[in-house]
Amino acid sequence: MGENGTAVSRNKILAYGGLATPLAMIGYPIAIWLIPFYSEVTKFELALLADLLLLARFTDVITDPLLGQLGDSTKTRIGRRKPWIALGVPLMMYAIYRLFMPGDDVTVSYFLIWIMLMYLGSTAIGIPYGAWGAEISPDYHQRSRIVSGREGWTLIGLLISALIPLAIEVSGNGIGMRESISRMLSAIFLFEDFETSGKMRDILAYMGLGIILLLPIFAAWALWKVPDPMPEVQKKIPLKEGLRYAAENPLLVRILLIIFLVIAGESFRNTLSLWFVRDVIGIETVGASYARYFIAGLIGIPFWLWLGKTISKHKAFCITLVGTGTVSFLCFFLEQGDYAQFHALFLLKGFCFGGLQFLPASMLADVVDLDSLKTGGRRAGTFFALNGMIAKVSAMLAVWAAARLVDAFGFIPGIENTDDAMLALRVFYCIGCAAFFVPALFLTWFYPLTPKKHEELRKELEEKTQRELSS
Repeated sequence: MGENGTAVSRNKILAYGGLATPLAMIGYPIAIWLIPFYSEVTKFELALLADLLLLARFTDVITDPLLGQLGDSTKTRIGRRKPWIALGVPLMMYAIYRLFMPGDDVTVSYFLIWIMLMYLGSTAIGIPYGAWGAEISPDYHQRSRIVSGREGWTLIGLLISALIPLAIEVSGNGIGMRESISRMLSAIFLFEDFETSGKMRDILAYMGLGIILLLPIFAAWALWKVPDPMPEVQKKIPLKEGLRYAAENPLLVRILLIIFLVIAGESFRNTLSLWFVRDVIGIETVGASYARYFIAGLIGIPFWLWLGKTISKHKAFCITLVGTGTVSFLCFFLEQGDYAQFHALFLLKGFCFGGLQFLPASMLADVVDLDSLKTGGRRAGTFFALNGMIAKVSAMLAVWAAARLVDAFGFIPGIENTDDAMLALRVFYCIGCAAFFVPALFLTWFYPLTPKKHEELRKELEEKTQRELSS
């Protein structure tokens, strides 16, 4: 049910979800390419780079709950989420330009300033954007449609980001556009590997340019076409009191802990992914591997949407955790040249990634209703700010730990490493993700907010709202 009591139209879901495309295009290079670029090209020491990323992420601990509270308290003619997104877009664009297209002499202060501003722009867009999606509809299954639509666009953005480095990887001197396209298609669909000619500096610069071009277009589409509904009953809850309510909500604590563990597992693995694919398996066209991965994820979304509706969101999410963790563990047994086995496992992992993306966000949106019933507030912004903060802290610690651990075992990016260093890379890439997912699986399997209980919760909330409006 939408804001008018009917199903949310497909056009609104498309317009809302479209903004996820450039936001996803930011996430992929930061997760996969940024650390290799600054360690291999600008020659930052891996341990130093890990520490700088950790320091930059600490700012989110302050800005996330603050912007979430400000978003919940904002009241304008165009809504309470849209103004913050409009402010975040230009900041994000300029920070991406400086971070993805640096000069030859990059200092520590340069990197730290621009990555902190990039994170601030991401927060200003991402928190109100997530809360906005939870408020478009109060219905359990409509929210799954909205979030799965958004994650479909997310995977399109990730696919675009994967195609950019692939295009640079397979192109070479004297090769025309037709031959480059033919090589790209062969790399993706025929699993052919080519000797790469692209420079990492070019890869990062073109990915940055794609983000800068698409971000304002998709933001304008969402701001123009999608309503930003204000709650009928507004009860303002101070930030300190709101955080206390949140801490006393066991369901919120549970879902945030699940998200923490899942993001940590994915971030830990992603930090090491390029080096594992390139240096352990021996695949040159890393972009092709990720293009197939995201295509599989996009194909998988309708399946996970159907499965969540059939057996409940949390049980479907358990299956994604089992699949993802198993694939990561099995990668440990692969050797140099095991291309077919790696491609098969990576495709399965990509298929699971579709559910891994949208199911937890949809579950969190349902928890907002429980808080609204208890406190009388409408605090989707605060909840998604907590989610954003938890996700970022989790990613921050996991990225730092992964880089620091392989560095401690002697791994140096961009050179021929020792057998011990390569074994450490293999162990941490394959076992780390699975280790995080085991406790997340336990917490998710016994998740109590089923579709039936959520329907009862929504009825109580609607009755309470009507009483408040009539009093």
